[in-house]
Amino acid sequence: MAGNDGARTSIIPQLRIDQVVTLRDGRRLAYAEYGDATGRPAFYFHGTPGSRFEAGFLAEAAARHHVRLIAVDRPGFGRSDFKRGRTLLDWPADVAELADLLGIERFAVVGLSGGAPHVEACALRMPERVTGTAVVSGAGPPEARRSGVGRVRRALLRIESALAPVTARMLGWYMAVTIKITPAAMMPRIVDARVMRRKDARAACKRAAAEGLRQGGRGVGYELCLFARPWGFALGDISTPIHLWHGDADKIVPIGVGRWVAKAIPDCRATWVAGGGHLLMVDHADEIVRAVAR
Repeated sequence: MAGNDGARTSIIPQLRIDQVVTLRDGRRLAYAEYGDATGRPAFYFHGTPGSRFEAGFLAEAAARHHVRLIAVDRPGFGRSDFKRGRTLLDWPADVAELADLLGIERFAVVGLSGGAPHVEACALRMPERVTGTAVVSGAGPPEARRSGVGRVRRALLRIESALAPVTARMLGWYMAVTIKITPAAMMPRIVDARVMRRKDARAACKRAAAEGLRQGGRGVGYELCLFARPWGFALGDISTPIHLWHGDADKIVPIGVGRWVAKAIPDCRATWVAGGGHLLMVDHADEIVRAVAR
């Protein structure tokens, strides 16, 4: 909405928080909107665990930079129905269908942690629709974790990958139980010591994780297993430019994984954040949103 002088007005950080569409296969897909309702569209993909509430950290920046930020719950998270047998490469079709239902032709994609592989899948499958990308503290494929480690460590990682279906389900169950009984345990300082010292940020993270686990741990467990196995595509096949942020103090996804991903993607524009932890998005929201708003 614009006034007589052409300046935008009526910008509010949070637009719609509980929206649900029904896809062609009958599944429900939930999303929330933040920022500027008339701005450039960008889809936000949450971490694991996480939910559409997580994009609240970018809401003010989205409003400032005239971005319509649409945060989507992936299958089995929040209010989105679980999809049995899904792969990472199924996600672009869900995003494309949601975009079509919202009347959006082209859009940017932003992902934190476990949302990063989903950004990369969209960049690969929809280069003609994706206008910009942001990968923040992104998870990498199994080979990224095995790179640069010794033979024993590589062997242990292969065993871990083989056991992923069992361990991932157990971890998902643990998270679902813990978030109800002792939610503080879901947000330990190791996630990001700098951000977790702030009461408001810690509360927002708990809220996003609790919503992501509202159906239980099946969605989280299934997705963790997806990350531990071959992804079904090569990062080297992505032709769309990828903007990447990763901190050297990340204890969840070590910066070595980020460096491996940056080398694997042909056109990766990486920003290495000194002292940045896993949730560096909180303090770097403005530059991340600005990158996809261009």
